[in-house]
Amino acid sequence: MEGPWASLMNELLADVFVRLPFEERLKTVPLVCKAWKTASHDPHCWRDVDMEPWIKAKSETNYGWEFDCKEELEDVVKVVVDRSQGQLRRLRTMFCSNESVQYIAENCPLLIELSISESFLVEDESALLVAENCRRLESLDLSDCYVLTTRSVEMFGRNCCSLTSFSRNMARSHEFTGMDLPNGDQEAVAIGCHMHGLKHLELQKSNSLTDFGLMQIAKGCKNVESLDIACCSGVSPRAMEKVSATCPNLKSFVKPINPRLNVNHKLMWMLWD
Repeated sequence: MEGPWASLMNELLADVFVRLPFEERLKTVPLVCKAWKTASHDPHCWRDVDMEPWIKAKSETNYGWEFDCKEELEDVVKVVVDRSQGQLRRLRTMFCSNESVQYIAENCPLLIELSISESFLVEDESALLVAENCRRLESLDLSDCYVLTTRSVEMFGRNCCSLTSFSRNMARSHEFTGMDLPNGDQEAVAIGCHMHGLKHLELQKSNSLTDFGLMQIAKGCKNVESLDIACCSGVSPRAMEKVSATCPNLKSFVKPINPRLNVNHKLMWMLWD
């Protein structure tokens, strides 16, 4: 009875450990005993990983930690990916480097959810590798990734046909005024043309999003159920009314508090076509 019970216990332990916070799973559990260490390294423990709370706690207690500890973050991401042994399904992390994103792309073909928010330096070449290799993605968060361009948005739309949730919030854009920020309308066109299956879309504080881009989304993503364009001051109330009429499944629509009050008459044909 010892062999089967030992095997079963390992599986049960792994099933328990997967419910623990990320840092405890990574650092505390393996130190308890040999059996717990073995179980904590089981790939089942690393199919669903949310690093965000741990990273946020680190950056809040150590100002600038995310910039000073680039290598530490890269190492931790590599540990997570390696322990999953290709079985990683969901990964939420932050402040990624190009190297980390490329490592994820090369070793996680089964990913269905990926969040790399606030990865300020990640470039298109790394993101395009993810779009090429992780085609099962259903949920993607590229918020506050200011170096990424429309190329990445378009390629994810083309390659990831199961994509139903996309977040491209620009909450920290005011900190990057000295650089060319992503163009809201251009990305909206890419979303409308290539992400037809979207049900949930977040574009908070996309200041360059106008009525034109918003209508491209409405026409191309008619199955959208929730849309968040909070702080997008470049859109008008009339365009938002048109979106509500065009998307019959829209149940949650977060609108900007101070929208643009006037409508560009050159775009009127799009609003009433």
